[in-house]
Amino acid sequence: MIQSVDRALNILMTVSDMRGEPVTLGIIAKRTGIHTSTCAHLVQTLCEKGFLSQVSRSSGYVLGAYAYYLTRYKAFHKELVETCTPALNWIQKRTGHTALLAILVDGEKFVISYAEDSKNQLHERGELFRGNLYNSATGRAMLSTMSRTELNNLVQKIGLPKEEDWPGVNSMPALEKELRTLTDQKIVCIEDSSNGQYDSFYGISLRAPRLGNCAVGLHVRQESAPMEEERLQTEKVLLAGAREINRRLRRGEIRAAKEYMENLGLEGI
Repeated sequence: MIQSVDRALNILMTVSDMRGEPVTLGIIAKRTGIHTSTCAHLVQTLCEKGFLSQVSRSSGYVLGAYAYYLTRYKAFHKELVETCTPALNWIQKRTGHTALLAILVDGEKFVISYAEDSKNQLHERGELFRGNLYNSATGRAMLSTMSRTELNNLVQKIGLPKEEDWPGVNSMPALEKELRTLTDQKIVCIEDSSNGQYDSFYGISLRAPRLGNCAVGLHVRQESAPMEEERLQTEKVLLAGAREINRRLRRGEIRAAKEYMENLGLEGI
C-alpha cells in the first residue's frame, strides 16, 4: 500500500463523512491520524486537483467538483437501486417509516437508497452512506447469509465486533452462534431506547447473486415500545417487500441469462 495515496483517500473519506458540512484542517488531521503539516500538504494538493474545495480559512473544506465528477456516468449499483425502489416505496407507504437498501462492499456496509416520509411527501434518495456492519439490522442480516469461509475472510479483514457494537460477541464462536440464531429468525430486529424515543431497526437479506450481499431494512421510530401485534405487522410488510424484490431480481437474472445465451447463439439448446 502506498502511504501517500492511502492518506489522501482517508482525507477524502473524512470530508465526505461530513455530508456537505465544512471540516477544518485540524479535525481532518485528528480523525485521520495524519500529522498536521503533512495533512496540510495533502489537502492543498487535493484542492489543486479539484477533489477538495476550501470554503474559507476558518470553516474548512468540502468535497470539490472532481470528487463528484468521478461518478458522472452511473449511480452506484444503479441496476439494484432501480429494481428495489418500487418495493422500498411500498414498504414506506405501508408502514409510514423509512425503508432502506444496504449492500456489503469490501467489508463495509453502504446504504445506497432509501425512501422516507417528510410532511406527507415521499422522498426517494440515492445518496451513498457508510454504516456500521455489526451494530445494524441490515448488516447482521447480510452476515447471516455468509458461508463460514466468507465470514472468516471478513473477520480477518475488519476484525471482530467491538463491545459497543455487538455486546458479548467477542470471539469467532460467539459470532457464528449469533448468526445461526439470526438465520433461523429470517428478519433481524434491533431495538434502542437510549435517545428518549423507541427505535426499532429491521433487516432482511436479499438474494442477488450477481450483485453480492445486500439487504432491505426499515427504521421505525415511536414514542414507546411497539405492541407485539404492531411488530408482527411490520415484519409482515417487510417480508412481503423483500419477497417482491427477490422476485424482481430473479426476473432480472433470468433476463440477463437469456440475453447472454442469445449473444452466444445458444438460445433453444
